Amino acid sequence: MTKLFTTILALGVLSFNAQERAKATSVINMQQRLANKNKSALEKDRLNVNKAGVANNPIPGPVQMSSSSVTSFNPFSASANIYGVTINAERPLHYNDNVNVVSFIHRKSSTYVGSPVDNTGVIVAMISSNWGANWDSTCLWSDATNPGRYPQGAVYSAPGNTNVANAYVVASGPCIVGSNWGGSYFASKQLAVQGSTVFNNVASQTPGAQQFFSTAGPFGPNVYSNDWPVYGFQTTDDGAVRSMGQLIPDPDAAPVDARGCVIQKGVFNAGIFNWSTDSIVPPVLVKSDLFLQMNSNATMAWNEAGTVGYVVFLGSRTGATLSNRGWQPIVYKTTNSGTSWTLLPGIDFNTPAYQLIKNRLAPTNANPGLVIPFFNPFEGFDMTVDANNKLHMATVIASTSSPDVDSLAFTPGYTSEEYTWPHGPNQHPYLYDFYGDGTSAWSFMTIDSLGSEAPSSVSGNPGFADNPWDDDAGKVTSDSRIQISRTPDGQFITYTWAESDSNFTQAGKKWNNLPNVKARMWSNAILNGTNISPTEINVTKPAIGFNPNVASKAMFHFTSPESGAAVTTPTTGGGMNVTVKIPVTVTNSNPYIQGSSNTHYYSTENLTFYFPPTGGFNENKKDAVQFALYPNPASEKCTVALNLDATSNLEISVLNYTGQVVKQNSYKAQYGSNQIEVDLANLNSGIYFVNVKNGGLTTTKKLVIQ
Repeated sequence: MTKLFTTILALGVLSFNAQERAKATSVINMQQRLANKNKSALEKDRLNVNKAGVANNPIPGPVQMSSSSVTSFNPFSASANIYGVTINAERPLHYNDNVNVVSFIHRKSSTYVGSPVDNTGVIVAMISSNWGANWDSTCLWSDATNPGRYPQGAVYSAPGNTNVANAYVVASGPCIVGSNWGGSYFASKQLAVQGSTVFNNVASQTPGAQQFFSTAGPFGPNVYSNDWPVYGFQTTDDGAVRSMGQLIPDPDAAPVDARGCVIQKGVFNAGIFNWSTDSIVPPVLVKSDLFLQMNSNATMAWNEAGTVGYVVFLGSRTGATLSNRGWQPIVYKTTNSGTSWTLLPGIDFNTPAYQLIKNRLAPTNANPGLVIPFFNPFEGFDMTVDANNKLHMATVIASTSSPDVDSLAFTPGYTSEEYTWPHGPNQHPYLYDFYGDGTSAWSFMTIDSLGSEAPSSVSGNPGFADNPWDDDAGKVTSDSRIQISRTPDGQFITYTWAESDSNFTQAGKKWNNLPNVKARMWSNAILNGTNISPTEINVTKPAIGFNPNVASKAMFHFTSPESGAAVTTPTTGGGMNVTVKIPVTVTNSNPYIQGSSNTHYYSTENLTFYFPPTGGFNENKKDAVQFALYPNPASEKCTVALNLDATSNLEISVLNYTGQVVKQNSYKAQYGSNQIEVDLANLNSGIYFVNVKNGGLTTTKKLVIQ
């Protein structure tokens, strides 16, 4: 599928109306779909399912590639089953630039023997000081009665320290108590130079290195229960370690689901970490069944210094009206390292600035004039903080079916497959970045369009039959897993996600059963007239050379929230290449069996993104319309990008090689940056011309359709 490329603030208006949209054939309860997605893996993980008689997944040798920009994905560890990596919001993979260390936290493999006790809940850290060329493993958690699950973690380095021997690896996650979820672990262990005997299978016996907190009692001040510390793990340069879990209310009170988040902060003291908590309860609508209209987990991100942080809930905010009533970001911000938090204004979809997004969505079934954007956590949601301490939130957005308080998590379903999106022209799952700091209105960028969506994990639900994993009282499902990685200085942000090419899926379906990891880059500075590189990289299946263990099998990938520093190189003709090293993991088994040994594959991706010279804008030529046209060559659609100094009526025409007009539309373009999609469907391959007319000014550019 040809990808959409847009640049900065996307305010352009698309030319289609409600009659041109695909008709919904059903409604989907996304809150229930989220619950179903998580329940199967959580319950089987709790019961410690490992399939008897299934051989460990063999770890093949490295596969060399001829590409100079993308390295091989090599197996570097394994876990006894897949369940520890199914939550896309957990953060087990990190790069620490202060000590130049990559870490990956996971549950032990079936052949690993932990000490002083060994069970399926032993938590292991993989450590590399040379970007994955070599790895050492070290045991972090080994508890006879409280086995660990769903680990995340990172390497802590004291302010100013650059010696890995003075650093610690820290992890958190939930525990099984008896046969139920009943607590959380927080574990740490000092590191050393690679090859040291410190890297062993024995968890640290230093008092306080392994800490367990039961959900039966308060974890910290004003916190009744601190559960599921599996979100947002991060270390910052101020010497703090932070994790986040769900705030579970008193079971005797209502509502009975998670009502907020708990932020856990670890401060290093004499070889261990002292943990304290803070909690945030967002203003969210309550349904008639007393459950909250929000996703059960929040997302957290901090700047490098650890002074500015954000916590975001996806839910229906109390008091929101019209287009703002749906599942949308509820953003809290701190500028004093978490001493206090401020609720920021939300994204105001009732203003014209977001009309482009609403034009891509269906209206509610009860009011054809009302569009309510639904931020869809089922496909993933991630965020980071840039060099200017602005928050970036990456997400895909679906339509909300009804404004009723009990139905705000319902979205339309399309075709007999019950897709969440129609997957037609201008009706894809678009990847957006919403950014700002609360001092002014939120801005947004369209990063790309996705060609697939996650199949269901529940029998009888959409896509279940196409889901390639084994059916063991339900399946696991690998969704888009949207993730963000930033350079240490926050000047460059890389977006990654997983999608499938429907040219190769069964019957051309849009289910993500042959996933590959894609990547795009944003620059904090405007390079050659744009913030977004037109380069889209297929990380797991490059054009030259690939690893057959991950190509079209890139299940449950993680991207490090921090990449290496960017290297910029001028190119011939005035463009610029920006290269970053980004740690990426993929986890799968062959065949796809949930309870068997699943292999972790790793690659440090040397990703190079191209920023073109001025993008075709000739600022010295005043008698023409200055616009960029990409991608070129194109197939299903292309994008006309232009900056205007006033609101204008544009006429965009596509002409064939003999000069005949084969497509023509009028567009209402806004002041500033506009990105306008031109539909190329039903046009044969060949050479065409795109003409843009703005008043008395006109410009024509050649376009190749392939």
